Amino acid sequence: MAKSNQLSKREKEVAKLLLQGKSNKQIALTLGISEHTVEFHLKNIYRKRGVGSRAEAIIELGKPVLQTGSGAEAATKLGESVGTSIVKLGETAVELVEESTDNEGSNKNGLVLQRRGISAMSLKISLQEIGRFLVTYKIPIFIWLLIFLVAVMVWIVAQSNKTAWMVEREGEHPDEATVGMVLQRADASGQMVHGQFGTIPAWPAQPGYVKYDNIKTPRVDHLFLKLRYSKHSSSDVFIFIYLDDELTPRAKLLPVNQSSWDKFVWTDAIDLGSVTRGTHSIKFYTDGQMYGVADLDKFVLTERPP
Repeated sequence: MAKSNQLSKREKEVAKLLLQGKSNKQIALTLGISEHTVEFHLKNIYRKRGVGSRAEAIIELGKPVLQTGSGAEAATKLGESVGTSIVKLGETAVELVEESTDNEGSNKNGLVLQRRGISAMSLKISLQEIGRFLVTYKIPIFIWLLIFLVAVMVWIVAQSNKTAWMVEREGEHPDEATVGMVLQRADASGQMVHGQFGTIPAWPAQPGYVKYDNIKTPRVDHLFLKLRYSKHSSSDVFIFIYLDDELTPRAKLLPVNQSSWDKFVWTDAIDLGSVTRGTHSIKFYTDGQMYGVADLDKFVLTERPP
């Protein structure tokens, strides 16, 4: 007669699905029973295996059974453990083959609970080892973590304090120009400007450009321009800004009348877009205006808004 700790057929079916990692709901759907019934069978399995939780049951059911005996005594021991009659060396206690004998005496209807219990147990052991390692070496780990965080903070501060790339050019020294001329202005940087830009001084009006070459830049997503100029004219004429030999201007600006050729102002930062690392040129183009478009004093290019 089976002892009280022997699993019933239904309990072994539940145990098999338990070791496959299925939830109570999945077990219920697989066996066609309610979740309440699944919980009932699990409680019986816990009691018969002397465990108090689902994790402990998985480990207990996944333990290997070393069967060294044979015959009725071995079958009896196995029956007390898992409720079956034969187990091979190295099989687990839940890697069961439920054997039933039909009218001809043949064994059939094997119910095999997979080795997933071993995997679950191994995972838990691994997590426990990790936990023990962290507890044992928590001080060195804390020190290394602190060093890493300090290094990150130092890098962030260094990047924030890093001097931004910048280049500055005087307006009176273009590499190429088709209009205008170098003039002296009292308040200009270096006392000189590229004057009456857009005309042959001071009339008639004539379109043209002034170009500055050999500007070495890093790769930046946003190249910013600020231009210092003066203007004494009420006419509105745009200055178009080109990079290299591009056919489309990157930006345009409308100089504001300062009512004096000796009064200079800076434009707001103008975003010219991205540029690749290398040597570039910048070109200022105008359609011209009879009394001059602007005096170009100097300009600044930078990777950050100046």
